[in-house]
Amino acid sequence: MSFDFKRMLKYQRNVGDQDQKIRYGVGALACLISLFLGSIPLLLLGIALFASGYTRFCPLYAGMGRSTFSSCCGGGQAKKADTHACCGGGEDGGHQQS
Repeated sequence: MSFDFKRMLKYQRNVGDQDQKIRYGVGALACLISLFLGSIPLLLLGIALFASGYTRFCPLYAGMGRSTFSSCCGGGQAKKADTHACCGGGEDGGHQQS
């Protein structure tokens, strides 16, 4: 597996819903434990995990070309507009780009 530093710097959502919840939980737990242990590196790790969950972007995932983020039809026009619920199945696609 190759690591691409150029792709790592390009912001594109790559953290899905389940991954986001895990990052919030582990980040908060790491911050809490670091307060009791007085560990600055653990506090920084917790903040980084919490921040990557909030922004839904992980530079390491981007560098490896990995993503857990998905939308119902890839964020573009659906092949059959009535087969999904993200935009109501309208003719114009109506996807919300976020």
